[in-house]
Amino acid sequence: MYTEMDIWNLFFSALLANAAYFIGIAFLIWVSFRAANQVGGSDNMINKILVSIFCLFIVLNMNGNDAMGEWIANSTAQGFVALEASGTAISQNAQNFVSGFEPGKEYNMIPGPLQAIFMLTVLLMQMLSIWKKG
Repeated sequence: MYTEMDIWNLFFSALLANAAYFIGIAFLIWVSFRAANQVGGSDNMINKILVSIFCLFIVLNMNGNDAMGEWIANSTAQGFVALEASGTAISQNAQNFVSGFEPGKEYNMIPGPLQAIFMLTVLLMQMLSIWKKG
């Protein structure tokens, strides 16, 4: 069985991997804005469609990264619940962590309201750059 320290270490290792993935997404968001600005002034419909698809996939990946972060936290909380259920005492910090998340909740790609607003704003800015004339 894991110790509380093992669970914390796994949690922070998973967060580091998730953060590294987000750095890649942030770079691709920048690339997608550059591409949107490039094709926005063009009449080439194929390029506009391709860049639109690219932008949609970048926002989808951003949503997946957000969902993975939530799943990592919920799984960590479940680990603390299981550790406590096995008879091992957990710290007050671990108890606070459990109360702040949803232990055992399955992976879920439906974003929270703030994340949804942010992702839709990014997508709207990209699409307007591509498709709005003038």
